[in-house]
Amino acid sequence: MLKKIILGALAGIVLVSAAGGLYLYSLVNADVDEYFAGTCEAVTLPGSGEDIQIDRDKGYAYLSVLDRMGVAQGEEIDPGMVMRLDLNDAAYPVTAALQGGPELHPHGLSLLRAADGQQYLFVINHPADRENGAEAIERYRETSPGLYTHLESFASPLITRANDMVAVGPRQFYVAQDVDRTSGDTYTDLVYFDGDDYSVVLDDVMSGGGINVSADLKNLYVSETGGQRVRVLDRREDGRVTVIDTIQLETSPDNIDVAGDGSLWVGGHSNVAALAMHFIVGANAPSQILRIDMAGETNQVEEIYMDAGDDISAGSGGATHNNKLLIGSITARKVLVCERTDI
Repeated sequence: MLKKIILGALAGIVLVSAAGGLYLYSLVNADVDEYFAGTCEAVTLPGSGEDIQIDRDKGYAYLSVLDRMGVAQGEEIDPGMVMRLDLNDAAYPVTAALQGGPELHPHGLSLLRAADGQQYLFVINHPADRENGAEAIERYRETSPGLYTHLESFASPLITRANDMVAVGPRQFYVAQDVDRTSGDTYTDLVYFDGDDYSVVLDDVMSGGGINVSADLKNLYVSETGGQRVRVLDRREDGRVTVIDTIQLETSPDNIDVAGDGSLWVGGHSNVAALAMHFIVGANAPSQILRIDMAGETNQVEEIYMDAGDDISAGSGGATHNNKLLIGSITARKVLVCERTDI
């Protein structure tokens, strides 16, 4: 997500003329109609919590934590980690959630409860050298409440720019990938692993920003940052998919949370020029959370949260638990725990 947005926005900046620069400046500094029905509390992290998965039964949130601003600026950074935030404690303590396994540069997460009740956590693990190293998917098993032990690593030549993933079985998962904008490509692949083999099940994804699955594991939801849309896919038993719906948005979608009622909570980048400037000069970038109601004949889209970037900049997604909304960021060293008053 990080490299994709920066390169895409910067490409547009480079093409702007001197006169057009004033127009770009106005876009970056456009007024934002801020909105949220509730209050938020910031919980400090040692890096940004770009992706969030919530165990709603136990009340734990798992955060993908890494110094992503340091990565963007080419700095030497410490390894990242997956951290557990306890939503049952009003102090919101944050502790390490993993034991064992390789050094982590984590990105997308996926939490799965198998049919036998065993829980697994999957983590996208980028190589320290993303230009030359291999992407990996790490699999962990819950060995005590809220603590996961490493089991194995997965890798494939088909997985080259992993951004987000979703598990659909104890050893089965889909990986959504970024577009390599330096190559001039418009589309990228959705990759499926069936426990033995990897395959491309969709090859026209306009930059996969996020992915998730319905509770019954029958439908996939893929946010396409470059296409400003969420596509709904029907899953077959062999892992192949068919597009059954396209939800067009007025923002560039990122991570997707599937709430208990089946609705989709989607992080949005409403101003990619501002996001690019966020990395260049440290200016704020808006954070947006949308709710998509999947229950009706038409998919109703509602804006739940909008912030100019003062409370949290470059927001990447939101995840729900009862009346709480947790909001993560690509770069901000915190997560917002918000209490909604409109439910």
